[in-house]
Amino acid sequence: MIDTIICRKARTQRFRRGAGSRRGKVRGTYTMLQTLHNFRKPPMNRKLAADRRGTAIIELALTLPILAVFLFGIVSGGSWLAMSHVVQESANEGARAALAGITAPERAALASSAARTTLARSYGISESDIALRVDDDGRKLTVNVSYDGSANPLLKLPIMPAATTTIRRQASVVLQGF
Repeated sequence: MIDTIICRKARTQRFRRGAGSRRGKVRGTYTMLQTLHNFRKPPMNRKLAADRRGTAIIELALTLPILAVFLFGIVSGGSWLAMSHVVQESANEGARAALAGITAPERAALASSAARTTLARSYGISESDIALRVDDDGRKLTVNVSYDGSANPLLKLPIMPAATTTIRRQASVVLQGF
């Protein structure tokens, strides 16, 4: 319908001389019709270039693997830091508890009990994964705690492995003299 209206207008303008024409012919009507025709049906490459549907899924497909690696790295690194902190706190608690003992065997028993209790309360660490050693020379007591986290699924994520699966920490207290 638009084409027929424009064609009628072009026929009437063709007989008028002078208004926007050269040598008596109207040149603007043909280009106007061609522009409207191209506007109505754009070429395929312009249509594809202007089409924005699907760009979000392509961007997601490109960025999702990178984000997943970052996420696994944060979870793996964070869990390793949390486990390391728990092992250090168990050594600290064992050393503090040992101060209440009078003899060396009593101090070792108190330190071992406090360290194992602290580890058992956090992250469900089993007794079989803990190696605990109490060194007491009469002046200084050192509690060495080692945790083997090779069976822990948080430390064994497939994309980002932890720095090490065995975490060793120690804490010392002075028993006499400063």
